Amino acid sequence: MSCTDLRGALAEAARIAARSRLKRMPVTDQHGRLVGVVRRTALLHVLVRDDGKIREEIETRIITREFHLPKGAVDVTVHDGVVDLTGRMDRAGIPGLLEEVREIEDVTEIRDHLRAA
Repeated sequence: MSCTDLRGALAEAARIAARSRLKRMPVTDQHGRLVGVVRRTALLHVLVRDDGKIREEIETRIITREFHLPKGAVDVTVHDGVVDLTGRMDRAGIPGLLEEVREIEDVTEIRDHLRAA
């Protein structure tokens, strides 16, 4: 099973658990034998990207490479997929930066505290 297939199977299991309000789900082997139990929260943790990785992508790919801003120009914090952006940058670039961050998978909300330089 490829990583993409596994991620899809985990996503489907998490959806079933959520719809059925199950807190735990049985795990079986290819012969249908019970091999364990997984918590719904464990399934969800596998599917949601780590806050640190989201922050790293914003700082490296977007702020540094795409917007060519110096390190520290924009402070980025991420907690449970919620991104806080603080700092100063060119007024014309702020909407583009916010749009790029909004496009990142697993970003659930953006709190814009940016000021025009």
